[in-house]
Amino acid sequence: MRITEHPILEFRRGKKVRFYFNNKEFYGYEGETISSALVANGITTLSRSLKYSNPRGFFCGIGKCASCLMTVNGIPNVRTCIAPLQEGLRVTMQDGYADLQEIVYRKRKKKTMETEILVIGGGPAGLSAALKGAENGAKVLLVDENPELGGQLIKQTHKFFGSKEERAGTRGIEIAQQLKREVENHENIEVLLQSTVFGYYECKCNHCFG
Repeated sequence: MRITEHPILEFRRGKKVRFYFNNKEFYGYEGETISSALVANGITTLSRSLKYSNPRGFFCGIGKCASCLMTVNGIPNVRTCIAPLQEGLRVTMQDGYADLQEIVYRKRKKKTMETEILVIGGGPAGLSAALKGAENGAKVLLVDENPELGGQLIKQTHKFFGSKEERAGTRGIEIAQQLKREVENHENIEVLLQSTVFGYYECKCNHCFG
């Protein structure tokens, strides 16, 4: 159940890769997410609810709900609708709560970073804010939890209305590409993807932002 043509989107299929779901072998393509590859293979139940173990299928597709949470290579609660498919992945469906008995704490290298402006979120507002700060000479760090920038724009295929200054007549996916190019080509902007921001303040209050 895969499409090979789209009236608007450019179709790109990556190389064929093998992965495992509940110890069974499946195939997908680079560029797909784990859950989209599963759906393409006829797997419609991706998880089960906590209380009644009711089946849950593909829902939001943007990593904001819990319907696609799975254990991937031993890591629980992976949002498989945004996790890229890779060769050899071992994916297990979760029935209710994830099994946390075999957690392995990995040591990670620490890196100290300094910036004048921290922008959390790489959607249209975050991209625009980062560009505005950089254009005024500030050093900007842009952080997003997803594998690519663009936020909701990357799925908007319709043409936007409004003024020319606001890119009226341009499709959302094209606006996303334009903003991404401007951000990536600006020397004052550094981008961190698939990252989470934690805040620690003088009040000793902890805050976590996606």
